[in-house]
Amino acid sequence: MADTDNKLQELKTALQQVSTFLDNPAVRTALGQIPATIKKPVFDGLKQVLDVIKKALDELKGSLAAVTTVKDLLKVINDLLDAAAGLAPGEKATLDNVKQIVKTLQDLPGAAEIEEILNLINQIITKLGSL
Repeated sequence: MADTDNKLQELKTALQQVSTFLDNPAVRTALGQIPATIKKPVFDGLKQVLDVIKKALDELKGSLAAVTTVKDLLKVINDLLDAAAGLAPGEKATLDNVKQIVKTLQDLPGAAEIEEILNLINQIITKLGSL
């Protein structure tokens, strides 16, 4: 699940780069000189890709209530593992492995991060529409 968080950060970075690129006056001027017959299919394809990403993020966002419940459970499990470490020092390696799994699950993205990416996508779609 930490991989999901990394992928979301990579996605956010890439979207920010696209947005910044589209804000560049020289790029806007150059894109304005490309005939619509060439530009439109490319922009339409990009919009389709962005729509697919939006749908996936909306699904992830829709499951966040369950994620919050799971995160609460994971905190309790983590507290239990901390207590168990004092009682079973011979099982430290096993407990550390389980704690690493719990930490990975606790690193799931939150609603604010997903919403930020969705807003970025909407901004890019708006920018594409104005070119």
